[in-house]
Amino acid sequence: MARNSVDHTTMRDMNLSLILHTLRTNAPLSRADLAARTGLNKASVTSMVRELIAHGWVKELGVNSAVVEIGRPRINLAPDPDAGFFIGAEINVDFISIIIANFAVEVISRRFESTLHLHSQEAILDRFLFLLQESVDEINNSGRTLFGAGIGVPGLVDVGSGRLLFAPNLNWYDVPVRDLAQEIVQAPVFVMNEANQAALGERYFGAGRDSQYMLYVSSGIGIGGGIVSGGQLIEGAAGFAGEVGHMTVVKDGLPCNCGNRGCWETEAGQRALFRRIETAVSGGRQSLLLEATNGNLDQLDISLVVEAARAGDEVALQALQETGEWLGIGLANLMNVLNPQSVVFGGPLSTAHEFLLPVIRRTVAERAWDWTHAQAQIVLADHGQDAAVFGGVAGVYQAVLNEPRVWLERGGQGVR
Repeated sequence: MARNSVDHTTMRDMNLSLILHTLRTNAPLSRADLAARTGLNKASVTSMVRELIAHGWVKELGVNSAVVEIGRPRINLAPDPDAGFFIGAEINVDFISIIIANFAVEVISRRFESTLHLHSQEAILDRFLFLLQESVDEINNSGRTLFGAGIGVPGLVDVGSGRLLFAPNLNWYDVPVRDLAQEIVQAPVFVMNEANQAALGERYFGAGRDSQYMLYVSSGIGIGGGIVSGGQLIEGAAGFAGEVGHMTVVKDGLPCNCGNRGCWETEAGQRALFRRIETAVSGGRQSLLLEATNGNLDQLDISLVVEAARAGDEVALQALQETGEWLGIGLANLMNVLNPQSVVFGGPLSTAHEFLLPVIRRTVAERAWDWTHAQAQIVLADHGQDAAVFGGVAGVYQAVLNEPRVWLERGGQGVR
């Protein structure tokens, strides 16, 4: 008898999860629609929807006027935005970004700050924790549930402990990110590499939502990657999968902050783009970027390069061309190895997509196998530089929807 009870409870939990996942991706849906899409009988769907409405996770939107039937009218359902909030956060090499999203994944507020003026690990972490506390206070003041927080960081992460083991472009070692955040959040905290987190965000809410085999590549000061296979993020044996920026592309190339030489990010990252501009200008070439930076090219940023390129600046255009070619070379190698269905390009450099993507696609077409290239689309990330913070939301949301009973029984919050 006990065995049957356990089996019945487990099955109901799985069905609750199925209903929530189906509503998340396809709402609005009626109860009859849910039964048809999930294969569950109408009585079970009605019972579980009643429970989810009672807990405030699902709401009725009104009669579906598009469906006219004899009998009871169909009432559309959707996730209730007011069920609670998620925090998605990113500590990157040169910025901090935090969003609060509701249960319908609508961004309620955001905090974004450059960290270029902060010159120590302690100062950056203190600022991040201050902004995180502001976000938690905002949610607490609303009186609604905080389901948890997902935090992306630029380096190797021990996912089990939530520790940042090594961030090469920050020169940080062994930082207990989850423990620091947990004291503030007082709800589940998930920590992962920012590119893996961004891949999860694009897979769940963005350009990769329909892709079972996806490669996500983020280019900024560093280059990171995330690999999705069978719809699931591949983390590797120790959680380090996706460190594509540190594959060697030039045997005796430039030193990389990771300790190696000739890494992909030394040729295809933001610093490589700026280096090409500085080399051209120091060689005597004229550029609008000199005026834009008041003669100090240390003040370069991607938006200035894009503006100059749009104005026809030859130095900016050539630097973007060469950087796009290196991005395409690396992607061609990865596509031959991974055979993805789609390649999603994101990160800070993706703001220059109008110049980079045509070059990337052309270079991949020249260098990847025809069979590999023909099957894969190279597309822009839907969430651009926000992909990682949306991935933070996705990580918590996925945990909630996969085990809803755990969260429902704790008034919204799951295990810590």
